[in-house]
Amino acid sequence: MKIEEAKRLSKLPTYVFAVLDKLKAEERAKGKELIDLTIGSPSHLPPKEVIDAHIQALSDPASHKYSSFEGDPAFTEAVCQWCKRQYGIHVHKDEVVTLVGSKEGLAHFYLAYLDPGDTLLVPLPMYPSHFRGPVLAGAEPVILPTVEKNGFLPELDIVDKSIADKAKIISLSYPTNPTAATAPPEFFEKAVHFAKKHNLILVHDFAYAELYFEGKKPVSCLSVPGAKDVCIEFHSLSKTFGMAGWRLGFAVGNKQLVNALKTIKTNLDYGPFAATVKAGVTALKMKNGYFENMRKAYQKKRDIAVDGLTSLGWKLKKPLATFYLWVPVPSGFNAMTFVEHLIHKADVAVSPGIGFGDLGEGYVRIALVDSDERIRDAIARMKKAGIRYNG
Repeated sequence: MKIEEAKRLSKLPTYVFAVLDKLKAEERAKGKELIDLTIGSPSHLPPKEVIDAHIQALSDPASHKYSSFEGDPAFTEAVCQWCKRQYGIHVHKDEVVTLVGSKEGLAHFYLAYLDPGDTLLVPLPMYPSHFRGPVLAGAEPVILPTVEKNGFLPELDIVDKSIADKAKIISLSYPTNPTAATAPPEFFEKAVHFAKKHNLILVHDFAYAELYFEGKKPVSCLSVPGAKDVCIEFHSLSKTFGMAGWRLGFAVGNKQLVNALKTIKTNLDYGPFAATVKAGVTALKMKNGYFENMRKAYQKKRDIAVDGLTSLGWKLKKPLATFYLWVPVPSGFNAMTFVEHLIHKADVAVSPGIGFGDLGEGYVRIALVDSDERIRDAIARMKKAGIRYNG
């Protein structure tokens, strides 16, 4: 019997992280103790109040039933208040959809709006869901190159009019995974104008909204006047509250866009576990002290890593957001061979830049999600192995 996979799977680019997982498993089988800085899984635990709320919700019989397609009204209200308090944006309850993590929401949104043969504009390097999700929908991502000298922002002024007019969506994400780039308010103003001019849906992935440093708070795309005409913004509780494994997020913005995503989801899932949603309400009501301590902890990790890599020859700017470093590879290596070299020689695992699109070649992403001591140890291992940046 010959069993063939759907053609959409064959169109996906090589998933280099599967190769990386195999490589890490092989090294661990040899007895090596790796310092794994590959996965962006937060190092801080959820707030105690959130864990306690989840435990309490587990005892409620109502938590174990199917969730309502409309979502929990208390969570929806908490989202509206959160958006107003944190980003100064006004969101109505009809402009909110609860997600089983923002990754799910992004993939399903592309399914709601992209047909086979459609195109969308995607800056690279970028989080893989923004080009893999459209491919699974049968669409074709059109790449907007971003480079370090321009702050990893796409140059919207030079996009060919015929390409922009043909596309249906432009996808953005600032602060960005993997480059840790941030965008000023004037960039979002330009992006909203660009989307309206070319009749585009503007998708903004805002997963790292609260993970910023030195008081440089990122802005919501929806804070631009008129943005709600074209924009849907995706949020996640994973990074902000250390709830990565809980799978809880939300999207807000244009009512028509939100409702189309709801339509897809009503046919594919019942929403997150109700007890998790109840705990999410508690999370969204946390006071500022929690966020300040979380940011301070990650800023310290950033400083340890950047200072350590500087001592090994790298010249890196300290990123103002996320818990990632986007690091150029030394001469003589490409992204994957340098990852292999680090694992074999220093027992340190990082992510190859090509996992975030072809334009990630020449870089690796370091996720600062281990303890301060382990990050220092990773630098020490690299130094002992003679690994330096040579330009």
